[in-house]
Amino acid sequence: MSKKSYFQKIKGQEKCPIREFHFSEMLLSCFGCFLVILLISIIDELSHELFTNQPLFVAPVGASAVMIFGIPTSVYAQPRNVIGGHFLSALCGVFAYWLFPQTVIFAGAFAVALAMAVMYTTQTIHPPGGATALLAIIGDERITNLGFSYAFVPCLSNAVILVLCGILINNLSGKRSYPKFW
Repeated sequence: MSKKSYFQKIKGQEKCPIREFHFSEMLLSCFGCFLVILLISIIDELSHELFTNQPLFVAPVGASAVMIFGIPTSVYAQPRNVIGGHFLSALCGVFAYWLFPQTVIFAGAFAVALAMAVMYTTQTIHPPGGATALLAIIGDERITNLGFSYAFVPCLSNAVILVLCGILINNLSGKRSYPKFW
């Protein structure tokens, strides 16, 4: 590839598409994000008071909520991708931490790259999955001490709650249908 064609690619090939704005759709998206994050936060709080100090809420679900409610037709926001992406990425993150516990910088880079490879191979690409993998490395001791259970609780449980709320809330709109596929 010539240097000229490389820089041509960087300029972009198309104009930025303009999305039609519907105030009611924006409100539904915001309501969905608010409700699912509130629900997961309440479950997390109650679990600390009643059962355990184990975290039941991880930050990457915020990005997933934006995808599920903001762009529900995106391939990356579909249940297979949300659930598989978070779960498999969490496993990759824990594996990387187990493999390289003394080298956080390398473990983090390896975790995200491995998660990308696994999501790509299994057709479960979900961009917040990269953060899920990284959190297994850079999270506090409550996260890193969970080991492989991190993939199940909080990651898998959060993803399932996100998808269920996405199904219930997105389909309230006559303009939306979620999911597009499983």
